[in-house]
Order: sequence, then C-alpha cells, then structure tokens
Amino acid sequence: MYVKHLTSLQFLTYVGFFAVVLAAMFRFVPGKAPPVRTEPYPEDELGAHDRKTAKYFLAGGFFLVLGSLHMVVKNLPWMGAYLARTGYAGHLVRDLSNTHVMIVGGGTLLATGLCWLVLPRIVARPLASEGLAQCAFWFTVVGLFVFYVSLIGNGVAIGRLVEHGWDYQLAKEQMGKWYKVPTGIGAGVMGLGYWCFATNVALTIFQSRLVKVRKPQWHLWKFFATGAAALTVGTVQGVIQVQPANADWLYKAGHAGEWIDPISHAHVNLVTGLTMLVAGSLFALVGSAGGVEPSRRLVDRCFYALLGGSLAFYAVTLYLGLHEGRLVVHRGLTPEQAEEATPLHPFLIMAAGIAMFAAFWLLLAVMARSVWRSGGPLRPFVLAGCGALALGTLQGPVQAFPAVNELLDRGGEAGDVIVNLHAQLNMLGGLMVLLIGLVFAVLRTAGAELPLRRARFVV
Repeated sequence: MYVKHLTSLQFLTYVGFFAVVLAAMFRFVPGKAPPVRTEPYPEDELGAHDRKTAKYFLAGGFFLVLGSLHMVVKNLPWMGAYLARTGYAGHLVRDLSNTHVMIVGGGTLLATGLCWLVLPRIVARPLASEGLAQCAFWFTVVGLFVFYVSLIGNGVAIGRLVEHGWDYQLAKEQMGKWYKVPTGIGAGVMGLGYWCFATNVALTIFQSRLVKVRKPQWHLWKFFATGAAALTVGTVQGVIQVQPANADWLYKAGHAGEWIDPISHAHVNLVTGLTMLVAGSLFALVGSAGGVEPSRRLVDRCFYALLGGSLAFYAVTLYLGLHEGRLVVHRGLTPEQAEEATPLHPFLIMAAGIAMFAAFWLLLAVMARSVWRSGGPLRPFVLAGCGALALGTLQGPVQAFPAVNELLDRGGEAGDVIVNLHAQLNMLGGLMVLLIGLVFAVLRTAGAELPLRRARFVV
C-alpha cells in the first residue's frame, strides 16, 4: 500500500540513497577484524587523489562565473521589472536558481576539493573510496545543471502564464511533468552527490582509527564530519521540499513557510555545513600558508560554539515554520496573525540568533588572528571575508529584534531587499572570499604559479 503511493522519481531516489548506505555499511561492518597500521602512509598514497581535485576548482570557477553573469542579467532594470511582475515564478529565475548555482556549484565544489586535499593529511590515511569521490563530483555537477536549467525554464514558462492572468498554482499544474520531472531529477541526483561526499568523509574518518601514528591535526576531523553531515541533512530537506505536495504547502504558508525554506534550509547548509568545512580547511592550511595555527583548545571552543549556535537556530526556524505554517494553511490565519499567536516567536529567534552571532564572532576573531602577521596570498582574503561575515552576522540579530522585524515586514519588497543583503553579504562577501583564498593558498603550496596582482584584484 505504501509503495503504491511512491512516484517513480521518489522510488529511484530512495534506491540510490539505499545503495550508498549499503555500500557504507559494508565498509563500517567488516567480516573480520580489520588490520591495524603502525607505519605512516607515504605522501604519494595520501595525495593519490590530489591531481583529480583540479576539476573541482575548474568547475567551481565556471559556476561562479555563470552565477555572476546570471546576477548581472537579473538585475537589469527591464529584467528586474519583468521578474517582479511574475511573482513566485520570477523567484525561481531570480533567486532560487542563482543561489544554487553560486553556493552549490561554486561554494560546495570548492569546499569538496579542499576537503579531498586536506582530510587525508589530517587523519593520516588516504580517502576510503576513489569511486565515491568521483561520484560526489559528477552527481553534484550533473544534478545541479539539470536543476538550474529546470528552474530557469519552468520559471520563464510559468511566468508567461502568470502575465496572462493565470494563478501561479494553476500555471504550475499546467506545466505538469515538465516541472516535476526535471526539477525532481536534478534535486535527487544532486542529493546523491552530497550523500556520496558525506559517506566518503565518514568512511575515511572512521577507518583512520586503525592507523596508529602521530596525527598533530587530528582534532580537526570533527569540522569535516559535521560539515558533511549538515550538508546531507540540508540536501535531504531540499529533496523533501521540492516534492509537489510539500512545495504547494510552503507556497500556501507564505511568509511563515519561509522560516523553513529558505531560512532553515540555507542556514543548515551554509553555517553548520559549508562554514564548518571552510573553518576546518583554514585551520589545517594556515600554518603552511605562513600564518599561525591556533591552539587545539581554542579551535575546539570555536567548533562547539558554532555547532551549538547553528543547530539552535536551525531547530528554532524549523519549528516556527512548521508551527506557524500549520496555522496559516489549516486554520486560515495570515502569517502575521500566526506570528502573533506564537508568543515565544521573538524570544526564540533572538536567543538563537545571538548564540550563533557570538559563535561566529569568536570564529572570525580566531581566523583573523591566525593570518594577521602572515605575508602570503591568504591574508587579504581571510581578513576581507572575516570583515564581511562580521558585518553580515551582526545584521542578523539586529533584524531579528521585534521592532526592526516589524519595520521590515511593513516595508514589503523594500524590506526584503535588506533581508536579502544579509544573505548575499555572508555568502558572497564572506564564505566565498574565504574559499577562493584557500584555493589560491593550496594551489600555491602545490607549486602553482599565481598572478598575485590578479589574485588581490579578486578581493
């Protein structure tokens, strides 16, 4: 009876996920006692996947250029006016597609390449699976491309119907499988890429317990394990959100549904996921880039503070979205009335926001201090990225204050511009600048010749 209600796309997604889990279980549960290694792996074995990480940086650069061109086109006056007229269909073209190509295509691919370079040196063993590493790249790239094209194509097609007087929901239903199939396939394949990445990270860390050698940076493993787990949670949530029934529910919930998507979805991916990977990579590379590696105790404080703050914010936003969305969809309240019917709403948001803000500032201070006296190419990128994140994370708690939040709500689209600036500054001015700096630093360490003037121009 349950299988009867599964679509073909859902069934294939579950089969793919089950295959990844099954492969991981065969690695986690060996048939006999695994051998213990007491000699360090040679450098050529630890760096067996190094040459193959070039495609991550090339693909990440390509998607960043594509996303920046998309950003220029969507902000042209005539294009901006057209997308605004088409309502939520314009949101698919203007925001959703552009955000995914920049963050998934740019940020996550760069972070994955850095992870494959850094993680084997941290845990003192090669990557557990070459096949999973390759699948992580190709599934992510192909899934993202299909998802991106689907959002733009369907957004334009639905927008034309909306301009002719159609309601968005009716226009979306009119698209039928042209919307459901490519969007679902893109999200599902992209999710498989993330799951392959997370599985390979978990297997590599788990199997490193058998390597009994000195590991001076062993404490950094938890940044990569947490980042991979958070990205898995975020992609599972993303696949769930694009299911037709759930997407319709979020659309009907209006502003209340935005606490789930994009707020909770973006924060678990960007803060608990991508930021953890960036922080772990920076702490692992800062010594070789000419900086000062912070103490283990200080690094641990940064990790647990950021983990607690980000998970608290994720739980709060997910709860508010589900609770207030239910009041809107099933009881007929407006999003504003649903917020007023939740007395704890402002206090939960403020408490979680301040906790995450404090954790971020501790992390940023440690990062900036570690490169303050270095003279390499990493320093300007880290200082610029930390400055942007400091300003962006300060804006978050400020706009969560009840009076400011009410003012932004009354401002309508003008208020949305200010809220979007918070996300754009953190993503592009902060995390992306840090990632680009780390890529330049690791390429220089690998012997690549960098045009320093052009590299500084990027900042």
